[in-house]
Amino acid sequence: MEMLMFNIDKSKDQPIYIQLYEKIKENIINNTIREGEKLPSKRQLSHHLSLSQTTIENAYGLLIDEGFIISKPKSGYYVSDIESLPVVVSHQSQNHISSEVHHKHVELPKYTFQLGAVDKAHFPFEQFRKYAKEAFEDLQYDLIESGHIQGDYHLRAQISQYLFHSRGVQSTPDQVIIASSTDQLLSIITDILPETCSFILEDPIYRQVRQVLKRKHINHDFLPITHDGIDTQNINQWRHEVVYITPSHQFPTGVTMRLKKRIQLLKWASTHQDRFIIEDDYDSEFRYEGKPIPALQSLDQTGSVIYISTFSKSISPTIRIAYAVLPERLMTRYRQKTNIEGGTVPRHTQFIVSRFMESYQFERHLNRMRKIYRKKRDVLLNHLKRYPHIFQISGEATGMHFVIQIVNGLTESECLERFRYYDIQIRPISQYLFKYTYDKPTFVLGFGGIPIEELEEHINQLIQSLNTN
Repeated sequence: MEMLMFNIDKSKDQPIYIQLYEKIKENIINNTIREGEKLPSKRQLSHHLSLSQTTIENAYGLLIDEGFIISKPKSGYYVSDIESLPVVVSHQSQNHISSEVHHKHVELPKYTFQLGAVDKAHFPFEQFRKYAKEAFEDLQYDLIESGHIQGDYHLRAQISQYLFHSRGVQSTPDQVIIASSTDQLLSIITDILPETCSFILEDPIYRQVRQVLKRKHINHDFLPITHDGIDTQNINQWRHEVVYITPSHQFPTGVTMRLKKRIQLLKWASTHQDRFIIEDDYDSEFRYEGKPIPALQSLDQTGSVIYISTFSKSISPTIRIAYAVLPERLMTRYRQKTNIEGGTVPRHTQFIVSRFMESYQFERHLNRMRKIYRKKRDVLLNHLKRYPHIFQISGEATGMHFVIQIVNGLTESECLERFRYYDIQIRPISQYLFKYTYDKPTFVLGFGGIPIEELEEHINQLIQSLNTN
């Protein structure tokens, strides 16, 4: 086929790979690109559109996931049979339907224990309004220019300083890279790791991690989570080069990895130059019991730990800023790459967050939210612990969720059926398992987004739904 030509607007807030994905998808639906046609290779399209291969790969990955194209090993990417996809409507009808869907209110269950939600009532609107005014009303000429591929230096400096004081992470601003999500960070990181590397993942795990590896055809396997972190019993026999872990507050179990296992992992990684540990410091800001646990990276003496985190819990998921600290030896590879995806976070957003941190408002906000989330957690625990014949609780020392195991004899399907009847939404841990299983129904209870005045009603409804007496 002829080379694809699309108008990609790099000044838009929308990520470039999403723009490319939508344009290719629209052309397939409109039959401009026909069934069976071969798409350009990632390298060809990257060169033609002056975009990174990672951007092309991410766009193609989304199209594969939705069934618009297929990947044939050693051959390339081809357009799927359009007749096997949902019914295609005319452009005019599609716009009409999209408009209706956009304006239609989606009814969620009344009692929602949502993961990833923050307390909306205490978002720092006043401070963000102030810094947004600075960003848009003052003559910030530099903010309307293309920024550094790693992210604005001032924000990277604030992140580096914050991580040192709060998590013990050793870094310079030059080691920090900023992206719009953990998924994008992982995609960038896999671009600079050796091509033949394979991953060990925790099981259960955040599903998007596995999706990135699967989309990029990276070999991976799973190890179970025990009461004190990933199973390291046979660590000296591991044939994989990279371990992806959430040691401070494992997602979704809430387990904290003990020091002995951390040292084991660091020793394992130090024995080969191409071994790395990716430390996802998920939810670490909100620890309610005991002393704060330093990041694994703070113990690293050989440059083997890649540290990643986000502002999605500490500020809001809509901020869309994630960050990584790369070891110096990986920074060398990063700088040598010419097709690294970057610059996806709007510079005005970066400015607002950097000012929020610089003025110490971020630290005050964290202290305030830690008290609020602790109070919410305590309300829930106080109610649940009255019913030990129904619930076993774990992972409650840190973060904005914990795990409940149902011990009254109900199966997972029976629990889910009861939740639907009582208008409850709560996720089973089975949604995050890939290789192993739990012998009792287990659920991940998120509480960050529930207004404090509604907590008792939520938890009483949950208890009522599972009470078989």
